[in-house]
Amino acid sequence: MNRILYKVCISVLLLTVLFTLLTGCSSEIEDVNTEQTAVTYVENEDFQNFLGNESNIAKVKNGYYFFVGMNLYYFDTETKEAYPICNKPNCNHKGDCTSYFSIFNYYPFELSYYNNALYVLGWEDDGKNLRHNYIYEISLDNYKRKKAAYLFDSTSSTGSVGSIIHRGYVYYQKGSSGNLEKTTSYLYRVKLGNISKKENAEAIYEFSGIGASINGLNASGNNIIIRNISYGDTEGNNYETSYNLIDIHSLETKRIVGNEAYSLFVDGKYAYYEKGENVVNCINLDTNEEEFFCNIDGPAYISADSEYIYFDNLQAIYIGRIDKKDRKIFVFDKSGNYITEITPRNPKDYCYFGGDDVMIFKEFIGGEIVESDGTKGYYVLDKSQITSPDKQFIDME
Repeated sequence: MNRILYKVCISVLLLTVLFTLLTGCSSEIEDVNTEQTAVTYVENEDFQNFLGNESNIAKVKNGYYFFVGMNLYYFDTETKEAYPICNKPNCNHKGDCTSYFSIFNYYPFELSYYNNALYVLGWEDDGKNLRHNYIYEISLDNYKRKKAAYLFDSTSSTGSVGSIIHRGYVYYQKGSSGNLEKTTSYLYRVKLGNISKKENAEAIYEFSGIGASINGLNASGNNIIIRNISYGDTEGNNYETSYNLIDIHSLETKRIVGNEAYSLFVDGKYAYYEKGENVVNCINLDTNEEEFFCNIDGPAYISADSEYIYFDNLQAIYIGRIDKKDRKIFVFDKSGNYITEITPRNPKDYCYFGGDDVMIFKEFIGGEIVESDGTKGYYVLDKSQITSPDKQFIDME
């Protein structure tokens, strides 16, 4: 009898351990907050729209992670030092190195942050002609990688214009062919942590038309922001654009502005957009009321942090509207008052606007980006100097 009781106890114990392990695995999938309703930015849960969805930079507490070529680097905002995330002596940062992300397995052109981990798009080959595309998690404790969300299968490239992580979901677009024919583009989402290929991603939005595409994927508060593009006919006439909001809870869609906007940035309950090339208007997304915000020498890319709105007129150089010597990043407070302007080292340097601490720049000299020899070509501006008349750039070292 005691032997039987002993076996029963062992069986119960094993079942308890097994149940704990299983629930532990499932809790990893459930350990994301998809019910967040805050209008303002929520650290650790929200897409870092102040960096842009194609910056391959992610902000953490005391620094920034970013890709240089196929290597992942960290920039410490306190020491102002940058280095690859590798502790091996004499490592060439290729092959079996924690900093190396081969383009034959990953797309080191986008980088996301969510709740103490980094995320990058990659794939797993299944035979010669099939790829299983995933979002991979990079632990900030040991830099190990693991699958974090299954997206879709493809025959070669992902077919995805971009992906972002926001409030517990991975959002991504696919379906556009880029041809001037009747097509449909879709916006999907999948819960972060769901790596099962049996559960299809949820299509939350679709857009059809001639040459129809969805791009400019962004997020702020309870909204996903997308830009629709289409044409009036197969000859490429009547180019049409519009910026739209998708509520992440109701999935209702709202059009903000159309062709009149060159660029748009949503910051909480306000949308800032260029109405023409020199006038910026502000829309209250709750009331739909629109008012003048400021004048700039545009067109410009728009971004914001918790204190300022930034307007970068780089595009005005590319379209020949202004001379290279007039490259500026105009800084305004959120009441529309002019604060200052920033002139990058070189007229075509890329600006990644950053959080409340630094702005990050990548040099573009003689028609080429300064190439990926470590952090050569990257420099920053400490935002504590924004109002200073003598702003000093700091090289990443």
